[in-house]
Amino acid sequence: MNKFFLAFILIILIQSNLIAKEITYQEILENPTDLELNLNYAKQQQNTGNLKLTISTLERLNMLYPENLDIKLYLLSILIEMDSKVKVDLMVRTMMNDPNTPDETKKTIAKLLTSTDNKNESKWFSYLDITYSQTEEDNVSGVTKTKKLLQEDNLIPYPAIDGRLVVEDDKTFNRTSAFTLGRNINDTSSVFFNISLDFKTIEKKVTGDSDTVASSISYFKILGNNYISPYAYWSKPNYRRQEDYESKGYGFNNTYFFNEKHNINYGLAYSETSYDRSSSFTTADDNDSDVYSRFIKYNFNITKSSQIGTKFILNRTEAKKEFDSYDSTGINLTYSHILPFGTLKINSTFLKNAYDEPETFLSVLKIRDDESFVNSISLEGQVNQLLPFIKSSKISNGLFYTFKLRHSDVSSNIENHDVERKFFTIGLTKRFNLNELFN
Repeated sequence: MNKFFLAFILIILIQSNLIAKEITYQEILENPTDLELNLNYAKQQQNTGNLKLTISTLERLNMLYPENLDIKLYLLSILIEMDSKVKVDLMVRTMMNDPNTPDETKKTIAKLLTSTDNKNESKWFSYLDITYSQTEEDNVSGVTKTKKLLQEDNLIPYPAIDGRLVVEDDKTFNRTSAFTLGRNINDTSSVFFNISLDFKTIEKKVTGDSDTVASSISYFKILGNNYISPYAYWSKPNYRRQEDYESKGYGFNNTYFFNEKHNINYGLAYSETSYDRSSSFTTADDNDSDVYSRFIKYNFNITKSSQIGTKFILNRTEAKKEFDSYDSTGINLTYSHILPFGTLKINSTFLKNAYDEPETFLSVLKIRDDESFVNSISLEGQVNQLLPFIKSSKISNGLFYTFKLRHSDVSSNIENHDVERKFFTIGLTKRFNLNELFN
């Protein structure tokens, strides 16, 4: 261990006012959020050589006090002492890719990695995420607000709700497996490859079930105050009783940190969607489209545990059918707050879509013009943050939860697209660190 860590631990010992009295595990169970008591217990276990219990204690404190830099550095020092480079990589990567990690913490981590001398250990890391989620929606078929459709400039009744093809309340179930393989190129850059398989099942509606295979590759580079990430992706959904298509895209993101309070994030992206023509869907490829996207976002860290962001959006969609080509402009507001039991996010997006030409089958005179307002609130984190009594169980390690409420309200001058929807999603993800399984 280098001099930096030795000095740091000495500071921890002084600041924590360690006492000679032995702390029992029962005291820890009765006082799981007592910072000083738990730090003393971690040091006590370190002195006896029980570094695994030291790590588990510090990991729990890290979840309870995610803004505390001292805990993070202490934990990293113990991981390095155990030659647990894999766990260091996974911890650092998770923190660096989390937009809610304070900027000051990211800079400290980057400096900490640069200062370590573990150059001979494997730079590869990999993990597998298994996710199950369930979404309840009150308008799966997109029944319009007026219960009417526009056809050749005449309003006709929306098809009757039959519980099979036209459904309002319904549930969607997703089962996803995602494998990630990464390599740290040097102290400031890394590359990731991801491949996933997702199975979607809709409870009532007979169309929409699918299985989707997707892959992506991305590069991450720290260059001064810039955190640069170009990427490419591909996906291929296989639908039942619907047209299949293939999507691929390329993009570039960068976050520039002015200081620990202010940063901007901006990006450019291009994607194309190609539909498969078949005997059942002879005109499917008429729906092909290209999307050009760009955005810029300003983030302000109110405290080390809360952040607000403003994002400006400008997109262009070009489709074979000219009436499906349009320009999008919008704004997004985000508030994030780190709590002891997870991260709370509140998100609001306003988007205006202006289409190029009228869809004559619907209206000869009207050119579609939409305004959408989407609001969401979510809570996500580790399950053992919500249920402290399972923290001693091995299965709770790497187990994450998600709760999300979303409301979408699209106002359109074409009745067919004037639709309101509400969603509620719950999900569980289990992450397996494959390096620890096979090493």
